[in-house]
Amino acid sequence: MASAATARESAGFTILEVLLAVSLTAIIMVVVFMSVGVVSNSWRRSGELAEKLQHSDYALSQVVSGLRSAYYPTTGSKSDDYGFMLIDNGEGPNAADRIRWTKLGTAIVGASSNLARTPHTVELWAEPPSGQEPGGLMVRAWRGELQPDGFDPDDEDQVAPYMLVDGVQGFNCRVLDASKPYLDDGRPNWQDEWNSSNTIPRAVELTFTLSPSGEDDVPMEIRRYVQIPLSDISQNPISAPSVVGKDHPRDRPR
Repeated sequence: MASAATARESAGFTILEVLLAVSLTAIIMVVVFMSVGVVSNSWRRSGELAEKLQHSDYALSQVVSGLRSAYYPTTGSKSDDYGFMLIDNGEGPNAADRIRWTKLGTAIVGASSNLARTPHTVELWAEPPSGQEPGGLMVRAWRGELQPDGFDPDDEDQVAPYMLVDGVQGFNCRVLDASKPYLDDGRPNWQDEWNSSNTIPRAVELTFTLSPSGEDDVPMEIRRYVQIPLSDISQNPISAPSVVGKDHPRDRPR
């Protein structure tokens, strides 16, 4: 009888063994679910970041194209209506600079816009996040000529802003001034201010700060450098190629 009882006990499990097995299974399941959650969350955030970078890169390419297609008339005089304007509002992730210039073509405004067929002015700045709004890169655009009396381009009721891309919380702009030395201690002499609003700078440095995707993330910066072809013409519009002859000193062989 004793040997039969011992055989039955060895063939089963004690309550302690069952509880230990259940506990180990529960711990393994928790670890597995947590790992899956972390991987899934990382995958989701990576996808959101990739999508944000893709949209931002496209918008920045539009801004670069818009600056390269800057317009300046060769009328023989300088004009604030066609120059480059820079309002400096700080640096870093929350920089709030604002730029304005006149351009040609479809960049920024789109091929379907009537503005694309004529010289038009664009204004660009970053709107920081506010409440549920993500913030983004904002644009205003208008035609400078053939406007009715009373037209005020600074009136947002007359020229409404629109968002070029969301998720941009800061914008910083620096310029290269052709009247200053190109290098400063071996580096490009970037300026935070542009006081010659009736001309166009030699080049522009654009720094856009993207809003973080998560609470633990940090803002990401994207930087672009743009050389503006019409800078020389705006500095000396009377000697532009369209209004000078072959005997002008600038056009003689060197």
